Amino acid sequence: MATATVERVTYREGNKYPQGLGGAGGVGEEAGPALHEPLLPSTTPAAPPPRPGEVTAPVSLHEQHAQSLRAAGANLAKAMLGVGLLALPKVTSLLGIGTTLIFLAFIAFLTYLSLHYCTVASSRTGIVHYSDVVRDQTGLFGQTLLDLSLIINGAGVLIIALIVIGDILVGSDGQGLLSPACGDRSTVLAVVTVVLIAPLVSVTRLQTLAGASVLGVAAIVGWSLLTLLLFIIAGTNDQLHHMAWWPSRKSKFVGHGFESAVQVIATLPVILVAFICQMSLQGVLRDLQYVRDRQVDKISSTALMITVISYAAIGIFSYGVFGKNVSPDVLQSFTVDALEPLLSQKVAQAAFVAVRLGFLISLLGTFPLQMTPLRDALWKLLFRQELRGPGLWLVTYLLLAGVLMAAAWIESIWEPLVLIGSTAGVLIALIFPGLLAIQTPELLTEPLGAHRWRQVGGVVLVFVGLVIGVFGLIRVFAFRDPFGEG
Repeated sequence: MATATVERVTYREGNKYPQGLGGAGGVGEEAGPALHEPLLPSTTPAAPPPRPGEVTAPVSLHEQHAQSLRAAGANLAKAMLGVGLLALPKVTSLLGIGTTLIFLAFIAFLTYLSLHYCTVASSRTGIVHYSDVVRDQTGLFGQTLLDLSLIINGAGVLIIALIVIGDILVGSDGQGLLSPACGDRSTVLAVVTVVLIAPLVSVTRLQTLAGASVLGVAAIVGWSLLTLLLFIIAGTNDQLHHMAWWPSRKSKFVGHGFESAVQVIATLPVILVAFICQMSLQGVLRDLQYVRDRQVDKISSTALMITVISYAAIGIFSYGVFGKNVSPDVLQSFTVDALEPLLSQKVAQAAFVAVRLGFLISLLGTFPLQMTPLRDALWKLLFRQELRGPGLWLVTYLLLAGVLMAAAWIESIWEPLVLIGSTAGVLIALIFPGLLAIQTPELLTEPLGAHRWRQVGGVVLVFVGLVIGVFGLIRVFAFRDPFGEG
């Protein structure tokens, strides 16, 4: 039987900093870990020697560190900006603007807490990988349950992403970027998988994907600005649809007792899926150098701020432009016919292409960020050891082939989103971070009450995760899909 192996953070002796990585403490804390070493050899090629007479400015350690922090923030933001945002305009039309903003802020706050608790647990234990930290603090059963959750979430998100890519490129009724002469849906997805996705998922260090992540985040921000522009144009031309602040009394969200409570709370799993990034945090920590806990918290808060603003902009402005009948997949609402009343025909066609092409670029950046924890979790579940060597490539490409076959078989993406959020999502994003907060040992140098407040926060995460999971599953199996409402 294979023995379990874990990857631990290396700390340099003789260095003390006011704040160590993950130390919950305040000013003057010295017992927390001070430095975080990269655990894999750098893949960055050495710079070529300067030419005769050429003067080059050396890159300082401070600049390198700043670049690493920016790359980490881009990767963390991109891990959140994925397929989950497609449902937010429809969620906004069902819940109203006020409820949606409250739910976004609520889930963002819980996500910040969970990321902080994961960082604290990693620093106190010296263990990098999320799964190994959970095993260290909760035991083998906890690790097994988390690995299963990571597999379900990773595979589900990649399948949904590939389905959406098919919709973008092929679409229906001529609404795809490619002409029918390019082949059917299965052929196009196979080509995209081999030519574009396979090289991306072959990357083993997330830091090397910073450029792709920045491009993906920029594409989402550009989409947000485009929806803002459309919103302004519609408002100027008196073409804005009626926008409600709260759920309609004619819907299943109000006035139906327990069913209404279930329907409202069951929208949280969809929003939660749009914020899941805890498994990507460990890769971020592994690639950073000389990082303190406050710096990781700042990275998390910045990534969350970008995510919340983008989600709110796309959700609210799309609701105003397309009304309560906005499609559950908002891309299906961004058609040339729908945009022509606001824009000229050529500009509408350009906007149609820009939105789809931008989100396609963003989705491609999702694959390596999701594949890394997926393949690691699968290998740990089977063999309880690190995935290295030729086996890494074999597992990666077999998983990619499985995702491709599943994407050709599954049609709807919304029931999978609710199921993922209600099961694997709550475990990854809320319950296990809460358990880590409860189990992480107290430092002697922690401020008075810090350990107790961390435990209270952990209990809140676990409780909220259980409520969201139970109500989400009740909605799936007992009530009809609210996305079908007008």
